[in-house]
Amino acid sequence: MQPDMSGDKRKSLNKRLILPAGIALIVWLALNFFYDQLIHIESVKLYAFLADMTWVLLVISVGFSTLIIYPIMYFRGASFGERLLGSFLTPLGWCFKEVLRVNVSFTLAEATFFTLFTSVSLMLIFGQVGLIGLSELLYRWVKKRKGGIGKILTAGPAISVLVSLVTVYFIALYDGGYSFHLTVKMLYRALFL
Repeated sequence: MQPDMSGDKRKSLNKRLILPAGIALIVWLALNFFYDQLIHIESVKLYAFLADMTWVLLVISVGFSTLIIYPIMYFRGASFGERLLGSFLTPLGWCFKEVLRVNVSFTLAEATFFTLFTSVSLMLIFGQVGLIGLSELLYRWVKKRKGGIGKILTAGPAISVLVSLVTVYFIALYDGGYSFHLTVKMLYRALFL
């Protein structure tokens, strides 16, 4: 096999997108499966310990997987669109699972509304936006230190971090989250009742 003399540092689609995003998705699915199986443990203390540890790992795998996936894809030459897709794959997978879970008790439209407009889902989605912006800024800085060219700070990543912080503030911190919760309830009433 001839070495690549073109200077293109992009890896194959499998190595730059499918493998990193797929591993994150599989880790989340495995943790989710393990968490669901904990109901078979009879020891209350062991159950509580394993449930707590698994829950922490689930939060990390769904909410913060971007911090691991994004740099891998960045340095393997993934395009910005591929990095977005890879970063959102696991959180959107979680949202899809929640739609299916809530759909047991509600219509598909209501289940989708509950899934997409809960504080957890919105903070998860907007949190990814902020983590993507933060990761982009960090890895531009790393690339620049290694002799790369280009600006580190640009409007896109900075705005995404700002949007993420403002969203988290209004969903969870402003008025203790009560205003957001009330707004979602009123919107639900207007749409479904």
